Amino acid sequence: MSTQSRGAEGYHSAVLTTANQLTILRIVFIPVLIIFLTYGWNGLALAIFVTAGLTDVLDGIIARRFGQKTSVGTVLDPLADKLLMVTSLVILSLPQMGFQNPLPRWLTILLISRDALMMLVALIIVLMVGWRFFKPSIYGKASTALQVITVLAVLYCNWRQKTVAQLEILYYLTGGLTAFSGLHYLVTGRDRVGIE
Repeated sequence: MSTQSRGAEGYHSAVLTTANQLTILRIVFIPVLIIFLTYGWNGLALAIFVTAGLTDVLDGIIARRFGQKTSVGTVLDPLADKLLMVTSLVILSLPQMGFQNPLPRWLTILLISRDALMMLVALIIVLMVGWRFFKPSIYGKASTALQVITVLAVLYCNWRQKTVAQLEILYYLTGGLTAFSGLHYLVTGRDRVGIE
């Protein structure tokens, strides 16, 4: 076997690790989720969202346990998470979908705007002071967890075909924590530029 072939094989195996395959599977789930929600198969949509969440947990465990952390996975994993979450938020907030418990559009706009703002701030920091590793804050992690819980709750209530007024509380909690985590990111980003 030539050196070039061995190099290509090594690169191929490094990219297509089990952890990365699970991440790719999570991306494949996204159009499936859209189809299920579009056709009103809310129970299947809930199952797909839960399964996607499990693949997220598993790929992290496998990557750490078996030393399968790769540069591809570092980029692909958060990208898959964001694509899944944004897709869920947008579909669940579309009025024409006719959900019994639609996500309020203000919440969807807030969540997506915060992510866009964070990417913009990160880009500015990188351009000003060079590449930096942006460790997620406790508020960002809590905000993400609350967003997942909110989507799960909405999917579940739509599956059960029950209008649940108490979801409003969850919407405001998620929106408030998301806004706070975004402001916290802005402040720490400004401080980071100032320090450097």
